[in-house]
Amino acid sequence: MEKIAQPQVWWDRLFAPSSCLAIVTTVDPEGRVNAAAFGTCTRVNHNPVDIAFTCRPEKDTTRNVLATGEFVVNLPPFERGILEAVRVVGLPFAAGVNELEKAGLHELPAEIVRPPRIAECNRHFECRVEWTKSWSDRIMIVGRVVAASVDQDCVDPEGYVVWQRARSAHFCGASYNQFVAAYETMAVAQPYEGPEVEAYDAFERQIFADSKP
Repeated sequence: MEKIAQPQVWWDRLFAPSSCLAIVTTVDPEGRVNAAAFGTCTRVNHNPVDIAFTCRPEKDTTRNVLATGEFVVNLPPFERGILEAVRVVGLPFAAGVNELEKAGLHELPAEIVRPPRIAECNRHFECRVEWTKSWSDRIMIVGRVVAASVDQDCVDPEGYVVWQRARSAHFCGASYNQFVAAYETMAVAQPYEGPEVEAYDAFERQIFADSKP
């Protein structure tokens, strides 16, 4: 499937929903590729688009991000083959081992940053590190999106995700050892009638207006 670059004004709608399963690719200072699965990568800002995840300090992903300042967030679809590959890249391979090769996934050069995209994933967000913070036994990494691309059949002409094709996946957690997806959409009425509703709606309308080309 052809990958198409998305303009910056559509990056926010391309990442929705705000949190999902991802494979993060990085490179070390020698240019060796690393890939790791994360159950939660979260969009933490709309404009500019920032994406955050946490990782243990001793992991290759953390070391590579701190050394190079770059990473790519690749979003896999809810399909058995790539979800099996997600399980593989999550294994504790030695430093310098290319997890993509171990999992049978294919590198695709990124548009701007050095870490590659993953061909089998259908959405890609190239990031440069905005800030990091150590807390508890993890490091939070926040990256600013500098380029985004998507499989051509996964977006409509206005940059909105075609969910039945993108098929976002979510990880239930190690104790469940399962993945889930939600393809259906549901319009839900607002039962609350206080003044806060109008304030919220006005804020959402402004975000929508700011996102227009």
